[in-house]
Amino acid sequence: FDASLYGVAMIDSKDNGRDLFDDSDGTNGGFAKVGQSYLKLRYEGEGWNADSQIGRGRFDAGTLVTLDTRIVPGSYQGGRAHLYFSEMGIGPLPGTLRFVTAYINRTSPRDRQKFEHLLSQSGEEIKDLYTYGIKYDLKAIELGYDHGVSRDFNENTRYGLTLKAPLGEKAGVVLDTQYYEFQKAGRIWERDWQAGQAAYDDDATWLNINLGLLLDKLRLGVSFSETKAELSNGQLGYAYFDHGDNVDGKMDAWTRSGNDFNNDGDRTWQIGAEYDLSGHSLLGASLDGFKVMTIYKQGEFDATDPFSGRRTDVIERQNEYRLYYRFDEKEYSGLSVGLIYIDYRIDQDFVALVSAQPDNVVTGSEARVYLDYAF
Repeated sequence: FDASLYGVAMIDSKDNGRDLFDDSDGTNGGFAKVGQSYLKLRYEGEGWNADSQIGRGRFDAGTLVTLDTRIVPGSYQGGRAHLYFSEMGIGPLPGTLRFVTAYINRTSPRDRQKFEHLLSQSGEEIKDLYTYGIKYDLKAIELGYDHGVSRDFNENTRYGLTLKAPLGEKAGVVLDTQYYEFQKAGRIWERDWQAGQAAYDDDATWLNINLGLLLDKLRLGVSFSETKAELSNGQLGYAYFDHGDNVDGKMDAWTRSGNDFNNDGDRTWQIGAEYDLSGHSLLGASLDGFKVMTIYKQGEFDATDPFSGRRTDVIERQNEYRLYYRFDEKEYSGLSVGLIYIDYRIDQDFVALVSAQPDNVVTGSEARVYLDYAF
């Protein structure tokens, strides 16, 4: 049995605020909650094991994920089961097979105290959702399938294929392809559409192709993604990968950093690089434990300008910089600090007026500093 109590001190309490110190209304407060309280059962056999979790806690299974980028993670109420086989190889290739499934009927996002009903974008109550996923890993080849259904709201499916090859002892290359299908699943989605809160009419897709290269301490990645999400109510649609307004869906696309670049017709290119500074020094000080990362992303799509009534080409760009440090000393094990800066620019301001996700297409920048201690 496991239970976790979290305490929160709110720095800025503005609803939907994107920046930490942006126009606080002066009602800063705090709260405490039991974010996790569950019973976990585990059994190990020869070449396999199984475990299940029942209660309130973190549930990462299928198309359902838990956001834990804050001290207080989101959590769900329900159950999760996991089955793992370790001896599923083919010929000389060692292999593993994983199956996970989950069911939830309540949620408690990271910024809220209580467990509440699952809700659609327009505030309609969703009774529950179920999801499952299968992953077959042959080291050089990995296949994945995930499926999830939010009752009477939406249905999300993910297909994944990863090819990996070593290049010596300290280098390797990976080709990762993911394809997502999103579909409406009933009356609640239709009500959202009528209320102008839906992301697409009937269905949407998101293709993501990635090539990664590891050269000792240097990691390089090139990514491409393409989105189709038609919305005929006059707004610009987008690929909606969540299972509700307060339920987080799985999106492993490499191009998902900062803004999602998932507007209808979006064709996005991204290049990223990460370097481990261990072994170097600055002004005599060792840089062991430091890593730096930079990402550049550019997307293009077209949208109808409400002022001229014409289809207009739109270009969005994002620069992202990260610096982080993980303590290796035994007495500070699990402690890490980091700095993230993101700058997003879009060349047509009217997009926020016609987009079904207006907060995600607004020019701006953001800096975050975090301290994380995993004990």
